[in-house]
Formats: sequence, structure tokens, C-alpha cells
Amino acid sequence: MRVAVIGGGPAGLLTALLVKQRGVADHVVVWERSRGEDTGFGVILPSESLDLLRRAAPDLADAVARHLARWERTGVSRNGELWTTKATPPMAAIARSTLKRLLWEACGAQGVVLREREAPKLSALASSYDLVVCADGAGSMADRAGFTTTVEEVGPPYAWLGLDQALGELNFLGVSAVDGCYMAHAYPFSDSASTFLVEGARALGPADLSVLFGLPVRPDPVRDNLIWRRFRERTVRPWSRSNIVLVGDAAHTVHYSIGSGTHLAFEDAFVLVESMAVADYLPRALSVYEETRRPVVERFQEQGRTSAAWFSQVEDVFDLPLSRFAASLLTRGGSFGRDVGT
Repeated sequence: MRVAVIGGGPAGLLTALLVKQRGVADHVVVWERSRGEDTGFGVILPSESLDLLRRAAPDLADAVARHLARWERTGVSRNGELWTTKATPPMAAIARSTLKRLLWEACGAQGVVLREREAPKLSALASSYDLVVCADGAGSMADRAGFTTTVEEVGPPYAWLGLDQALGELNFLGVSAVDGCYMAHAYPFSDSASTFLVEGARALGPADLSVLFGLPVRPDPVRDNLIWRRFRERTVRPWSRSNIVLVGDAAHTVHYSIGSGTHLAFEDAFVLVESMAVADYLPRALSVYEETRRPVVERFQEQGRTSAAWFSQVEDVFDLPLSRFAASLLTRGGSFGRDVGT
């Protein structure tokens, strides 16, 4: 089988690695047009993601584990007053650029052909390959290939930035200002840096945010992530047409505040490849993949919308006693979740 993968993010690279490793395809090509431009910040990898990697690609799991920032507590700060959990489920994060590099290297070692340029047209790939995997994120090429896509804005305006210091754990930081409340989700992803995602009533730059939160906030040095926007929840039906299939953000997005984007991408890749490995023919494999994954993703999307609604209405609970505010925040999706950092 010949497989083409569009997109060199976690979803596409893990799909390419597993489909080659499992012997499902003898020729696998990945196209990634902007590999050197995506430095990004950190992404959350819950224990389930690491367990999946351990089962599917032990050597890759070992490499990823060496670069993880780990924590077992969550802090909630409001106007400088701090409340910290005694223990939470173990969590970890890694620099997005590091994760992509490790996946890229693992694909190369497995014999995947890696092309750092724009992919050919989808129609051309579909006629030349047995399977085309669209892993090119929101705004996928698949949007122009007959897939039905709906997008809904959820949650408050936000900006994705970073800190030039490593925090000790995941922190939710609330600050009241004259123009309303600002909330930051911050967590370490290396021994010297943290992700800093902030929501608020007005678009502020790094200098103003640094003063407001008392932390060294900075933008990404490569990508322009100073644009404040609302999260766009993406739903696509179906996830496959003929020999084209979608994985990761190309198929779905889930609000960042529950920290599941990378985990869901990994699970998509794993289930897709396992379905292909055991099915008698490709159409059945693609049907099993979507039948297995869609209900899971829809539950995460629902939890994400509930979480986003909490942050949209944070001023309604901001003045509660700190312990009650923290409890409301940490149970906003119905359970103590991953919280942030796709």
C-alpha cells in the first residue's frame, strides 16, 4: 500500500510512523510545508498519551520521556493569593517543536519519505496513492474536497504566549483590572520556559501582560501569536471520503482549556492504523476508525464547550472565597481534567 500524509504535526507524523512500522504500507510520504517555522510553546501530554506511545513505539516513548516537564499539583492564584491542590493526576508537557522533531526523526529512521514543501493537490494525491491522510490542521485541504465542515466560536478571546521561566506546575492565574478579569493558564514545558495562555476583555501585548501578572511574558519569536481571537471548534462530517481520511485538527478541534488536542491526535493515529491493520479492506477500516473515534471526540468537545463557558463567565464567580473559586474552576467540566495546552 502507498500512503500520503499531508501535514507534519503530531497527528500526521505519528500516523506515518505507525502505518510504516505496522507493515500496513510499504511506501509512506509526508509533506510538511513549514517545518522550520513552528517553534510554538509547550503541549500537554497526559499519562494516557505516554502509555499509548509506550505500546505503539517504545523507542519514541523513551525519547519523549527524556524531554518532559512533569508535575503532580495545580495552583490557582487570584490577585496574588494562592491556593494549591495537594495532589492531582500526574501530568507532563513538552515543547511542541521538540515533540515534532522527535516524531520527524522517528519517521525518518523507519523509512518514511519526508518532504519539506507544499503538498501536491489533494486530487492528484488521491489518484496516485492508495490512501491520503489529511493531518494539515484546521483549514485542511479536505475542506475543498466535499467534506462538510462547521465551525463555531466558543470561549473568551485569548492569546497564546510564553514565559521565560519554568513554573513548578500547572497554574491558573486570575487578575482583576479596571476593564475586567484576566485569566492565564500557565505550565512548564522545559527547565527554562512555560506556556502562558491568557484570556481577557481587551487585547494586551506582552509588556502590559508582564506588568499585570508580574511574569516575563513573551510572544513566539517565529510565529505571530499576538492576535487575540476566540477558539474555533471544528466539526467535520464524514471523516473519510473514498481514499481520503482526516486525523487530528483536520477532523476536529476541542477547546484548549481541557488540554486534549495532542492526546486526541495521537489516539486518532493509533486507532486509524490499528483499524487498517485488522480490516479486510480499506473502506471498512476507515468506517471502523470513525465509528470508534467520533463518539470519544464528541464527548471531549462537549466537555470543552462546558469549560469554555466557565471561562467566558468567570466574572460571575471571581469574588467567591478562594477555595470555592478554585473548586469551581477545577470541576468546571464535570471532573478534574487535563485543563490546558493542546
